[in-house]
Amino acid sequence: MSVSLPDWLRPLTSLSDDDRETGEILAECHLPQLADAYMFLYRAWQDGSALPLLNGLLVLSAMQRLHWLEAAESQAWQACFALRLQQVCATPTILLQQLTQQGLSPARLKHLQMADLSNWQEPLSGEQGLLNLDYLLRHLPEPLQVRKTPLGYALAVRSSSFVIYRQPLNERESLRQRFWPDVEATLNEYWQVHSDKDCRQLLYWLGGQGQRYAWQLDFLWLQQASEEDREVWHKELPEGYEAYGELLETRDPDAGMDVAAWDWVRMADLALAGYLAGYLTQAEWRTFALVAVWLLRTQYDSWQQLAESYRLGYSIWQTQTEFSLSPELEQTWALLFESPFSPIHQLDWNALSLDHPDFRDAIQQYSAGLDDPLLLACLVASLRDDACLLTGLEPQGLPESRSSEARDYLFAGLDIHPDETLTSTLARFWQPGRVHHYDQLALNSRTGKKPLLPSNLAAVPEVWDAWLEQTPLLADLVKHPAGVVMAEKYAFYLVKALETGHYPEGEIRQLALALKDFLSWHYAAALPLLKAWQGWDEVLSLGGEEKPLQSELNWHLQDPGSLFRFLPWKRPPARFTEPGKPVSEADLAIMNLVGPLTGIHWSWPEKLPAWPREELKNLLQDTHLFQDGDDLKDFLNHLLHAGDRQEYLIAFSPFTLNAARLDVEIDTHEQEERDEEQEAYYQRLLRVKSNALGINDVDLTAWDMVQLVDLAVAGYQLDWLNDEELQEWLARVRQLITAEYNGWADFSRALLAGYNFFMNESENRAELLEIFSQRLLSLLIAVPPQAGLWYTLAWPGERARDWNQAATSLSTTRRRLH
Repeated sequence: MSVSLPDWLRPLTSLSDDDRETGEILAECHLPQLADAYMFLYRAWQDGSALPLLNGLLVLSAMQRLHWLEAAESQAWQACFALRLQQVCATPTILLQQLTQQGLSPARLKHLQMADLSNWQEPLSGEQGLLNLDYLLRHLPEPLQVRKTPLGYALAVRSSSFVIYRQPLNERESLRQRFWPDVEATLNEYWQVHSDKDCRQLLYWLGGQGQRYAWQLDFLWLQQASEEDREVWHKELPEGYEAYGELLETRDPDAGMDVAAWDWVRMADLALAGYLAGYLTQAEWRTFALVAVWLLRTQYDSWQQLAESYRLGYSIWQTQTEFSLSPELEQTWALLFESPFSPIHQLDWNALSLDHPDFRDAIQQYSAGLDDPLLLACLVASLRDDACLLTGLEPQGLPESRSSEARDYLFAGLDIHPDETLTSTLARFWQPGRVHHYDQLALNSRTGKKPLLPSNLAAVPEVWDAWLEQTPLLADLVKHPAGVVMAEKYAFYLVKALETGHYPEGEIRQLALALKDFLSWHYAAALPLLKAWQGWDEVLSLGGEEKPLQSELNWHLQDPGSLFRFLPWKRPPARFTEPGKPVSEADLAIMNLVGPLTGIHWSWPEKLPAWPREELKNLLQDTHLFQDGDDLKDFLNHLLHAGDRQEYLIAFSPFTLNAARLDVEIDTHEQEERDEEQEAYYQRLLRVKSNALGINDVDLTAWDMVQLVDLAVAGYQLDWLNDEELQEWLARVRQLITAEYNGWADFSRALLAGYNFFMNESENRAELLEIFSQRLLSLLIAVPPQAGLWYTLAWPGERARDWNQAATSLSTTRRRLH
């Protein structure tokens, strides 16, 4: 003989028959919503004693009356709990004894004592016949089975928040009321999410960067830093972060710092919260949730690994915040692993295929949401400032503090004037000559081209050692275009301009599109871009002149969630507009005759805005007495046709033919007191006598042409010369130097001799000559690589080379760079 489940349960469930008692039992068990109830049932089951099991049955009855559970699910739970209670308490007497010992309220205990428990030991039956606990646990009733689809896994990974079984997912309001009625308040207060844009921004941030980025980079840096640097780091930590620093520093390096699950589990949870709050559509929720579980499945081989990563992230997070997700988090995860009803117990982690069509669709939609040129610029810039990613994900939502920092950086730190237009402001950072230089440097290293030095300049062994060290590294980079070296810095300045809120967004987006076209043209995808960036960063940071980004680049190359992996990547049309002006190799070569004197020009010069223009104008008035463009042009003509070289030819060259006359001249001036001008003349006589740096053996046109180019560019920046006029002056210089010199080494020999000969006498003359010589050497030998432009630029008089477009940045018939 058997008894039906409802009949067997009636004496027990009658303990909470009315609404008041229903509310009392839920309040006693601290269950304001269904989200808390499942974990309560798990704990009751794991305890396995009479009172927790009885309370579980009472809670189930109450939830069914409140319509938190459908009848089928409630009956499935009740069958399991009834059979377990019957198994634990074989007789009513044992039941009452245990309930008395475990503290059941006197009123309920009295009620049970008076109840008819005569059917207690009878077999229980359901709609399908007799009920068997072992069978039910091996074959859970359908209402207690979680979904076995990828979305079911996405719900399961966030089960430490709450479990969802078979509730209809398209009934948003019903889900919200049952599981998370205060979800909007939670998002507003805890996540600072107030809109659909906020929600998407945070989801992409969790997927692509999250808190793991900073934690893992800090952890890695601490392992490599000196004791002194670590002490400084600890002192600079924000107030209250002492425990964070201690946790990272004391953690075993071999244990690693895998906390990705902390970000991706919360990504799945936030996606559900966004859906329930109405910030996301159901399709958007599915996309983000499925991408989150795909990332977790990519990273972890088991539920256990996932849980360990999440718990480690939680422990680190607690050192940085006053919030607490749950004081019972460890117990919650333990229950998820132990309970036969939990999603983790039901779902085989390794059975989830990464190639499932649902994942492919979700990744495609996730990627489509990143199809924004401005976001690419912000993602690139985030390697120098990780908050730039948040800027790209929601440009309209920048806090004022962020904008203020950006304005200070651009307008004070970089000395950019707010009145200057953005395109011309940033043009100075678009440096096609630099890209061409690096591409050709790699090609020269691959082909074994050795630098040529003039006879009056020698490199010390340490410089040649450095050249030999960097050559194989550079040779390996021939397969990696160097465009990213320029583009990443341009992207950073562009994003800072966006963050100021000072410039038109339309102009910013236009420049971002041009930047994206440039990168998409030079790199087949985002990951090759990162690898090229990594290779060039390693070489260019050897000299310590640039902050290396190796750790950040490695992170993005290794992290499965890096947004670089999901960026849509389309090759642009054959013709596209770049953010800056083009420049030909011939013009670049002539402009960089001034390299050792005033520095390298990596691009066509820009007109100066009002305030620096006035400063430069005053400088030229003080040094050269120029009042306007006519004065400048007159002096340029003088340099072209006569210059300082004429002084040498008239006043000093004849002495090279008459040594005795030179000795008499020197003796005459040696015996007399000399003013500043006479001292300069006397010293130059001595240089002629000693043939200092080969002064008597070279044509000194080089020295005059360097001055001419420097002043012509200054005149262009002052708007005293237009583009056509500057190009005409460069062409005249080109014609003259190619007639006098046969290459960079020949030109360098004459320039060094001329600089030494005409340099004014001063106490630091020797120091200035050494600096000039070192600049010349760097230009010719490319140590450091950033400075070796003469090693890679074709001498203006050379026949046009057959350039390998894959290896260099040269293009078009005029040999235009980019």
